[in-house]
Amino acid sequence: MGGLARKASIIDEEKLKENPVIVVDSGDLFFSKPILYSDKDNIDEAKIRADIIVNCNNAMDHSAFSPGNRDFALGLSYLKKLQGQSNFKFTSCNIFNQSTLNRIFDSYIIEDISGFNVAFIGAASSFQKDSILVKEPINEIKKIYDQISDKTDYIIVLFNGTTSDLQRLDKSSMDINLILRSKGSSRASENGGNNNILTYEAGNKGKYLNKIEVSLTDINSKIVDLDLERKKIKQSTKHLKNKKRGDSNANLDELYKDNPNILDIINNHRAIIKASNQKLDNSKNTIKSTNIGLNTKIDSKPEILLIVDSGMSKIPKGPEMPDHKGREPSDPHHGHGH
Repeated sequence: MGGLARKASIIDEEKLKENPVIVVDSGDLFFSKPILYSDKDNIDEAKIRADIIVNCNNAMDHSAFSPGNRDFALGLSYLKKLQGQSNFKFTSCNIFNQSTLNRIFDSYIIEDISGFNVAFIGAASSFQKDSILVKEPINEIKKIYDQISDKTDYIIVLFNGTTSDLQRLDKSSMDINLILRSKGSSRASENGGNNNILTYEAGNKGKYLNKIEVSLTDINSKIVDLDLERKKIKQSTKHLKNKKRGDSNANLDELYKDNPNILDIINNHRAIIKASNQKLDNSKNTIKSTNIGLNTKIDSKPEILLIVDSGMSKIPKGPEMPDHKGREPSDPHHGHGH
C-alpha cells in the first residue's frame, strides 16, 4: 500500500504550482476482487486495508468517487459504512436499492473549478449483487446528462465500465467532455484516444497515477489533446521519412510519380501533419496526460505512510508456518537459508 503515500507526494507537488487539483477515482478502489468469502479470504485484513484507503484518501482531499463492482465485495452495508467514514463524495447514477428502487448515491456532483461549473457523473456497467439493482448505464447517464447539461460548463463521466458499454457511450449523442474509466486495460492511457469523447484510464493494477492537465480559456472551443496530436505528427513524419529510402533530400513526389497509390498515402500523411499542427497552433483549451509509476523513485509522504503503517499494524498475525525447508518455528534454524 506504499503507492498511497507516493500518490500523496505527487498531489502535494501539483498543489505547490497553485493550480486547482482534482482527485477522482472511477471505481474498484477498496477491494481487489468482486466477492470476499469468510471461509477463503481474510475478511478482517480486507476491512483494515479498506479503512486505510479511506483514511489516506481523506488526507489527500479526494473529490469524487464512483463505486465499481469490487467495491461491493463485502456488500452494500459495508460500502455505506466506508462512505460514512469518507470526506469525499460518492456518485453513481445507475446503482439503485433493490427494495426502494431509489438511487443509493448522488447521481452527479457539480463543483466550481476556477469559475467553471464542472459536473462528475458516476456510472458502472451492470453486475449482480444482493440488495442492489444496477440499471443499464448509458440510459441512466443520458437521463442525468439531460437534467444538468444546461447548468454545467463541462461534464466528466467516472465510468467503471466494460469495453462494449464504453463504445456505446462514445457513440451516443451526449456532449460529454471527458470519460475517466476503470475496469479496462492493465495499461494506462497515453492520450485521450481517437474516439469521439476523450477517454483516459490509469490501468487496473493500481501501479500508476494518471495525471491529467487541463487548460481552459474558451468555453465555446473544443479541448485539444496535445499528446494525441503530437503522436499523429510523429507517426506521419516517421512514415514520410521511411518513404525516402535513406535519402533525406529525396523528393517524394518525384520518387513516386509513377505510383499514384503510394502518393495518395504520402499526401494523406502530409494532411495529417498539417491538420494536427493547425490544431496545436490554434488551441484555446488543451489537455495532456502523464502516467506516473508509483514506484520507489517517488518519495512517500510521511503523514500518509504513517496512516498506512498504523493501519497495517492492526492486521492480526497468523501462526508461524514451517519455512521453505519444512523446519518448524521451534527449530533454531527456522527461516535460515542454509
